[in-house]
Amino acid sequence: MLIRNLRLVDGTGALLEGVDVRVRDGRFAEIGVALAGDEPELDAGGATAIPGLIDAHTHLSLDATPQALEHGAERPHSYQAIDSARRAGQLLAAGVTTARDVGGVTPVILGLRDAIADGLTPGPRVYSAGAWLTAPEGHGWHIGALAESEDGVRQAARAQLDAGADLLKLMVSGGVIGTGHGPNTEQFNEREVRIVTLMAHAEGKTVAAHAHGAPSIRNAVLGGVDTVEHASFLTEELIGELLERGTFIVPTLAVIKIVIEAAGDALGAETVERAHEVAAAHRENISAAWRAGVPLAAGTDMGSPFTGPDALHDEIAQLAGLGMTAHEAIQAATLQGARVLGLEDDLGTVRPGRRADLLVLDGDPLADLGATRRVRHLLQDGELRIRDGAPVAA
Repeated sequence: MLIRNLRLVDGTGALLEGVDVRVRDGRFAEIGVALAGDEPELDAGGATAIPGLIDAHTHLSLDATPQALEHGAERPHSYQAIDSARRAGQLLAAGVTTARDVGGVTPVILGLRDAIADGLTPGPRVYSAGAWLTAPEGHGWHIGALAESEDGVRQAARAQLDAGADLLKLMVSGGVIGTGHGPNTEQFNEREVRIVTLMAHAEGKTVAAHAHGAPSIRNAVLGGVDTVEHASFLTEELIGELLERGTFIVPTLAVIKIVIEAAGDALGAETVERAHEVAAAHRENISAAWRAGVPLAAGTDMGSPFTGPDALHDEIAQLAGLGMTAHEAIQAATLQGARVLGLEDDLGTVRPGRRADLLVLDGDPLADLGATRRVRHLLQDGELRIRDGAPVAA
């Protein structure tokens, strides 16, 4: 396929005007002006294109209701699988061509990952942690792999790796949603974290750490994780540790705002109080980390209460609100997401040899980030999934 007459935001930081993009065998083959060829063509009419979006923090097997965790624990897997496939299709329609799923119902999310890869249902390509590791009665215990002691975390990590997880996820601190362990609770110590990271890294896989409180962030970073999710109560010292190790933050800024605005009485006073506590510090601390040079990737916590498949566009806007340029905010949801996955040579930019994931937009996202929501054409692995705003029949 030859896509003509694009204004290309290529993910590397470059803006290319009036270029054509050739796609062959599911990958970008050539980028240039007035390319010759006799393959099928799509005239973009000068529209702006960006790489396919990457959501670096999703929970596709959770239903975004106030009872999401309870539903994950109680509903039949067959029902959950159908709902998860529907959400995956919605996520793809929102422009997300790759999702890093950092925990859910193991057979449901791993089955969905494989079904999408086999072409059985539309959705982003999925890289999944299986079930997150958490303490007994800890954050997300309903569907987590429960672990206490060094032997416990070793066994829980081994179980997820053996099940086929692409990465591992640890609840190093408590959380905002639900009762019990709050965001400043430590659930795993540095040594326990290190056991998990050594196991994952030995198999070429990465580790994500849910960590809100400063002691838990420290346990995660010194324990060798690849990404810290949320990182609400960062300190100047911890920012230095992150920089020294090149550890990413996936801050999930939008979900706290969504919870505060949408929760009402549905999540209970304790959760709303925690959300306000986190919000008071989160944005300022993430802004300080970004200004210091800590790499950030865009992730949404999709599947958490009230957080749906289009939340990545809200997250991009939140990141721009830290002071990022529009181009940098788009990179957080493209190139930086690919780096978090260790796949920057395959995803996240429009360059020859990369997977042909491309969004052609109605509008200029460099002038109006809201244009990322307006998908005119979408390619995934070189196949048109959306054309002229409508899904393409398989």
